[in-house]
Amino acid sequence: MQRLVQSVVFCLVAVSLIASSWASGVCEPEQEMAQPCRCCKMRCWYDVAQAAKMELGHVPGEAGEQEVLATLKVIRACMISECTYVCS
Repeated sequence: MQRLVQSVVFCLVAVSLIASSWASGVCEPEQEMAQPCRCCKMRCWYDVAQAAKMELGHVPGEAGEQEVLATLKVIRACMISECTYVCS
């Protein structure tokens, strides 16, 4: 379980760092047209990770496993509510 948590923390950090360098959002318009489901899910990862980072003051998971699990639950909820209509 700890390896999974470490992997998720790494992914959240990577998404936060990569996404912070994107000026226009997660996907370019061409990518959005070609892969709307993928872009929607990426947007959930980015938005939730950024919101959690702002609220916590650090990348989710730095203060423990519960932060990671809570963040993943919110990401999953976002994907279900925001991306269901896009993904088949």
